[in-house]
Amino acid sequence: MNRRDNKPIVNYEEDVAGYLNQLIDILFSQGYFGFKDTAKQYVSDMKNYIETYISILPTYTAPRYFDKYQTGMQYVTYRPNKRTTWYFFFLRENNRYLICYITNNHFEGQYIR
Repeated sequence: MNRRDNKPIVNYEEDVAGYLNQLIDILFSQGYFGFKDTAKQYVSDMKNYIETYISILPTYTAPRYFDKYQTGMQYVTYRPNKRTTWYFFFLRENNRYLICYITNNHFEGQYIR
């Protein structure tokens, strides 16, 4: 079996997929990025990172606060810069991952660790 056969399968809840699409517009309209293409690349990089590394990143048990989105989740982190950490909450079965919720340290970071 080669590395390609072990690649994790990552899917997104419908709400999460919608949020990621909206995030591009939010980041651009709120001035985090001067160009929409740059905001699009930021979200694309985030997804690529998670889809590539989720199976080897350190995982943590989701705090009970996040049970309102889905119970029994774990999460991994993505830190694209010194100011922002994204938290990807998921359910896992073997090498299949379902991303159930995404947040960052600016929004709900106080509930993590």
